[in-house]
Amino acid sequence: MLAGRRSLYMLCFAAYIGGITALYMADAIAALLKEMLSEIHYFNSLNGDPSLELRYHKRDLCDIFQDLLKHLRSMLQGYVNEEIKILFSEMEFEIYEVYRHRVERRQVLGSIILVNCERLLDIIYGSNTEGEETVVGFDDEMETLLDQLTATSSKQLQVFSIAGMAGLGKTTLARKLYTDPLIDYTFDFRAWICVSQTYIKRDLLLGILGSFITDLTDETYQMSDQQLGEKLYRLLKGRKYLVVLDDIWDSKIWNELRIYFPDDKVGSRVLITSRDIELSSHLQAAKPTHVLRLRTEDESWAIFLKKVFRTGFCPPWLKEHADVIIRKCEGLPLAIVITAGLLKNDFSVHWWLHMSASLHSFMLSDPSQYMDSLALSYSHLPHHLRHCFVFVGVFPEDYDIPVTKLIWLWIAQGFIHETESRILEDVAEDVFQDLIKRSLLMIAKKRADGQIKTCRIHDLLRDLCLKKANEENFSQQVHINPPELLSSEFRYPYEFGELLQKGASLDTERYKRLRILDVESVLIPLFPSDITKLVNLRYLAIQAHDGNPTSSISSLTHLQMLIISSRKNIVVPKTIWAMVNLRHLYIKTGENLIEDPCFVQETDKDSSSSGLASLQTLSQVSPRSCKNIFSATPSLRKLGFCGPLVSSQGEIEFPNIRSLQQLQKLKLLNTIPYGKPTRLLNTMMFPEKLKKLTLSNTCMDWEDMWVISLLSNLEVLKLKFHACIGDTWETSDAEFKQLKILKLKGLNLKQWVCWKENFPGLQRLVVHQCLKLDSIPSDLGKIITLEVIEVQWCSNLAQVSALEIQKEHESEGNFFLKVHASNNH
Repeated sequence: MLAGRRSLYMLCFAAYIGGITALYMADAIAALLKEMLSEIHYFNSLNGDPSLELRYHKRDLCDIFQDLLKHLRSMLQGYVNEEIKILFSEMEFEIYEVYRHRVERRQVLGSIILVNCERLLDIIYGSNTEGEETVVGFDDEMETLLDQLTATSSKQLQVFSIAGMAGLGKTTLARKLYTDPLIDYTFDFRAWICVSQTYIKRDLLLGILGSFITDLTDETYQMSDQQLGEKLYRLLKGRKYLVVLDDIWDSKIWNELRIYFPDDKVGSRVLITSRDIELSSHLQAAKPTHVLRLRTEDESWAIFLKKVFRTGFCPPWLKEHADVIIRKCEGLPLAIVITAGLLKNDFSVHWWLHMSASLHSFMLSDPSQYMDSLALSYSHLPHHLRHCFVFVGVFPEDYDIPVTKLIWLWIAQGFIHETESRILEDVAEDVFQDLIKRSLLMIAKKRADGQIKTCRIHDLLRDLCLKKANEENFSQQVHINPPELLSSEFRYPYEFGELLQKGASLDTERYKRLRILDVESVLIPLFPSDITKLVNLRYLAIQAHDGNPTSSISSLTHLQMLIISSRKNIVVPKTIWAMVNLRHLYIKTGENLIEDPCFVQETDKDSSSSGLASLQTLSQVSPRSCKNIFSATPSLRKLGFCGPLVSSQGEIEFPNIRSLQQLQKLKLLNTIPYGKPTRLLNTMMFPEKLKKLTLSNTCMDWEDMWVISLLSNLEVLKLKFHACIGDTWETSDAEFKQLKILKLKGLNLKQWVCWKENFPGLQRLVVHQCLKLDSIPSDLGKIITLEVIEVQWCSNLAQVSALEIQKEHESEGNFFLKVHASNNH
């Protein structure tokens, strides 16, 4: 303790040297306050023990307090007023009461000292710190953008952009750049104009002119839009200028203003901020958009401390609650700043505990604090996107939403409409990408091929969804559940899970208009027959110990998606072929049978003999039950076989799928190993448009891989768990011309010999759990398209070889190739 005190006194003494600068003094106060609050925390933990130790701590506490007051008074010279006198008096009174053994005063001492110190520092520095904290964590972006804006390498007029969701700090970062001394030195003219969602071109022109000209004349205000533009052009002609267009929602405005910005090859720049991360592609920007990210936990802490505590120190009795609050803000500066404003100047444990327990519900009680900003994102959405966005509110907080599932749910709910040339799934994919680029949804996980696998919605945006759902009676249409009822798993509607688990009958009359029933998170004994009475269902997902659908499932004539998880292999009844609207039959596990369509009895002229013309997904079906069905499923895009796929002669075989002209994705999972290397005879087994192929347990001889290389449209190849067997894969003359993604997982491969010519367009290589592989072929590093090499749970030699490839790239000035090599997931 004494050593620590000596260091503090040295710091305080140093503060007086050189004119007692405010910076050193503030550091001294922060250090003293930190020690005092820690001392109070320890003092309180003694719980009133009238021991010698307690008396010594009281004496120490008072000594530190006197040092703190001395430094505060030194800093406040020239600021003294009645308010400051009262703040000092309150602190002196509280420390005096504690010294007089007023034990009940100890619990509030720390809060009062901290609050009053914060208020005193606010008086010194001013209370407005808004915005500065949201730049925390963006030092790299700041430096990069500053370099780009001031670079002399290009003299042409260039456009740069910053994008991200509401509340990330786009405007603050742009403002920090705009006011940087180097920017001020570099440019002759600077202008800042906020565009916002609804703009008037005339006002924008006047605003830009007003940044350049101190006093606009009445004559200027009487000019037409064209005259204002010409005036701006003449003013900027020959000058080096920077114009910041803040909060652009559409590229249209820049296209309208562009003609008034001359390019005299003097290094002028335009900086744009937007919530649309793809806007730069429509602006002819010089560089890709700087997409701002959510803050890390450490960065969130830095923002929080700057906003709540002038001293930058959180007292120990509040730290636990602060940790919870920071996590709930999820890295969004807007949320952190709003919450900090609610916590500042009230440092009672009771209040912080309340905030940590009910942060979102409290914030919703005054939605004007942040909802107006977030709601702009919603109000700007085209009408066809609004329901899709609001619907995301049905998912629980912090839920990784499978993208495919979300798209299917949108379709089932009727939010997506087919166009003349594009099917529903493709239109829905565009909607999803639109919400991603508007930063209303966040990427959570990506697949090996770089496609988005799951997404998330920030809790504040989810609150917005729920708010809009209530305002527009949307919750009645889609049964959005109250947040407090939602579990960590998706269940929709929520109450159905418990009923099905109990085997209780369903009130089908009440839910007769229900379109979506997803109780996949609840294990039930049998496929429930009651469900077939919900005749308006479009989407049905269940998990049953025995998942065999009843024959009455054909009653669900509107059903589009049927998802089944089962502990047993299931048999899909022949009546399935009467469900002409079915688009996806997704069985998640097992070797399942589907009864032949030829057994369906025709009842009228419009019988099911035409088959499932809209079916696009068929998974986990046994090849033994698929000999005669593909003529009835011409639109299949995704197909998964699970069952015996090797003949008695050791040849890989499966039903003829050559007729499936729309098939893009095929999975082959063999369930009966042959015991020796198998053969793949020719590519005539595969449809022409096949883009993705996954082989599992097929035990194919590596020498037959040249056959797969002949698939002219193959972009993704995944070889999993004994897909191929043998020690060596030598690609020899094989050329995978279109292959972009190659994934090797769970293989016994020892040596891989290949050259860059074998994979001329490879972008991503993923190698997992190949424990015997001695190295990643060095020649792969010469593939100019290669972006990522990922090596996990492999030998150390394989990891080192991958890192060596990266080093070689970097030595040649190529920093684009990223290598992830570790034994951790």
